[in-house]
Amino acid sequence: MRILLGLAIIMFVGIADVSGQQEVSSFPQIRIKITPNQLDNLLLSKGEKMVLKNPVMMVNQETAVVKEIHSRGNNSLTFEHKSLSVDLEKAVTITLQGKNNKIKKFDLMNLVMDKNLWHNRWAFLNMAQLNIFPLFNTYCTLWINDQPQGIYLLVEKPRHYTAGDAKSPYMIRRGAEHNIDDEYIDTEVKEDVKKYKKQFLSLYEDIKKYNGEELYKRLQVSLNTEHYFNWMAFNYLIMNGDYMDELYLYILPKTGQFDVIPWDYDDILRPVPHEGSKARNAIPGLKNKLVFSSEDPLDRAIGSDEYVYKMYEAEFRKLLQALPAESLKANADQVMSELQSLSNDAASARASMFLGKEPFKLEEAKEEMNTSITFVISRRNSLQKDLK
Repeated sequence: MRILLGLAIIMFVGIADVSGQQEVSSFPQIRIKITPNQLDNLLLSKGEKMVLKNPVMMVNQETAVVKEIHSRGNNSLTFEHKSLSVDLEKAVTITLQGKNNKIKKFDLMNLVMDKNLWHNRWAFLNMAQLNIFPLFNTYCTLWINDQPQGIYLLVEKPRHYTAGDAKSPYMIRRGAEHNIDDEYIDTEVKEDVKKYKKQFLSLYEDIKKYNGEELYKRLQVSLNTEHYFNWMAFNYLIMNGDYMDELYLYILPKTGQFDVIPWDYDDILRPVPHEGSKARNAIPGLKNKLVFSSEDPLDRAIGSDEYVYKMYEAEFRKLLQALPAESLKANADQVMSELQSLSNDAASARASMFLGKEPFKLEEAKEEMNTSITFVISRRNSLQKDLK
């Protein structure tokens, strides 16, 4: 299969230098007040989660009644400017492009591992277009005790969406070896909880017992295969290096199927996935399939079963139609316009440190995004030809 990986022969697609971009003030400005000692401990802590005591938070000009704020993440906790998990007693309203968005539980992501700050936001915009990323998200600026923390990405918590708009009774975060890392329950019926947990585990039992059309039908009963296949295909398109355990699965009340909420897209455009290469190469024929990571047994089964893989390829074709080159570039233009506006706040731009060392520079971001989006568009066009 011909997958164009070189950049040398790709035509240059420039990211628009959008005039009339959003004003910095149109993005949420979040200010938190804590004691000086707490701030020192927060900035100096390395790898330890910390709950802020009696914080005062302002979202734009609105005072937020805080239930809890704590530092979050794994590797990102080792850096000075921390990502934060926010849980409010009462929702605040964030107005963007004339639309009021009420939000009560959200994460403030420091983007410290998101080179040039654009990968997560751009990926989320594309996945929203594919109807597989329902979470509200926007750039914002964060200040603690009047000290700029940088340009952040505010992202609605999956639990906020599933318990609210989706009205889902049950959600999990899938972990390594298809374990359940976290479990979120919004039903008092214990038998339902047992049923949903068994339903998730049945996916991995079915791939051992069945094959072909029978396996596909059984997967469809338990899983929104259209959305799961779209998630896999998008990860292949943008070469997401780390995604097996970056997935929430929640029950759709109307169908009883699990649906997907993807997470963490700072590590895209990788030559190979971080995990799964050995498992992938151990299965004859899987190496040439359009499955980027084979770390999870379910993904390996989808790639190696002839009938199921044909169904996956059919969804991949639809995805490429839903994400034409114009859309990929338009989403990139939007993100760059947002970053161009946010970079006018020089203090926040300087505080946005990639890996804690390199401050955000707009021109470098433009150059890297130009090269990256040009490559993704060429890869998309090549895949479309191969899948005809």
